[in-house]
Amino acid sequence: TGAMFLTEKAGGSDVGANLVSATHYKDDYYLLNGEKWFCSNANAEIIFALARTNPDIKGTKGLSIFLIEKQRPDGTKNEMNVVRLKDKLGVRSMASAECILTDTVGKLVGKEGEGFYIMTDMINLSRLYNSIAATSFMRRALIESYQFLSFRISFGKNALNHALIRKKLEEIGSMYVANFYMTFKAVKLLDKADNGDRKSAEILRLLTPMLKKCTAEKGVYVIRESMELMGGMGYIEDGVLPKLMRDSMVLPIWEGAGNIMLLDMLRASVKSKGFQFLCDEIKSIFEREKQATPLLKTVKELEKMLLKAFEMKDKETLELTAKFVFEELTSLYQIAILLEYKDAESEKWINSAVSFLLENQENKSFKMPKTLDKAAIKDLLAWDF
Repeated sequence: TGAMFLTEKAGGSDVGANLVSATHYKDDYYLLNGEKWFCSNANAEIIFALARTNPDIKGTKGLSIFLIEKQRPDGTKNEMNVVRLKDKLGVRSMASAECILTDTVGKLVGKEGEGFYIMTDMINLSRLYNSIAATSFMRRALIESYQFLSFRISFGKNALNHALIRKKLEEIGSMYVANFYMTFKAVKLLDKADNGDRKSAEILRLLTPMLKKCTAEKGVYVIRESMELMGGMGYIEDGVLPKLMRDSMVLPIWEGAGNIMLLDMLRASVKSKGFQFLCDEIKSIFEREKQATPLLKTVKELEKMLLKAFEMKDKETLELTAKFVFEELTSLYQIAILLEYKDAESEKWINSAVSFLLENQENKSFKMPKTLDKAAIKDLLAWDF
């Protein structure tokens, strides 16, 4: 098993503030000294750790990455002392610890000063895993609540005959469907990128943090709403939802919190063509899908808005603009992906999800609300029992 020891007390997500030092020992080996504050899977056989080889080089440019194993090259024990295990809200089955490195031997990976870039490659894959996990949590929570409601009699009738319950299932079911397709769109792009498709790599560079932020936040929300749909039965430990709630809370934080993802999307928009490629893809789909054509104007407005923020060269305005632009773009991209992948089999759940997402994109007006019937809810959740 493996682990990544990246963050420290000094900066948390700001790894450029890291203090752990690395002094050359022999060949490609260095001696690492200092404290790593959040070490998940602390007992792993191999560990990647960030450390600073030259204290005079500040920020991320001074970081290198090292491979730590349990034994030194000569077979003796590699020193690493656990200060304490973390008493976490969730994910308690995996030990997380605070660890002191004392002349701990690590092998340099890549070149000195390349640590941040190598770390980014690693955590981008972990962010995609994070999205798979979040989507899985959503699915399990939906199944639990839907199964329960299918047999629950409330106020003299089956719970699914209550319009407000169906409306909530329509909402969280649509969120799940949208995030499921966006997640596996990223998986497909990763496969293409790994096989040399440069355009896929450029889109993935932007999509990965976008996906991680969205799935993690929506995962927590879907579980919470599923729990409420079940009332007290969803809250007690007899069922699985309390554990899902605890474990899912790490997903918006792990591998970069939401604000870090927004900043990463900004960097991706500067250093790659992913933003323009993604906007072009959305516009291409919306142009041929009549129900989404009115949203073409929104996509173009978002493009102009981000460009204007870049031209202003005001960091605070740029970051605040990025939050609005990328969150809106995420919703539009979900609609585009669902329309792209709709076929005879999937239209039962995709049509309902798209209708809900389009409704949320429309200008708010005093229209009479409506929701799906029981059969359409079952189709949306694609759950047969």
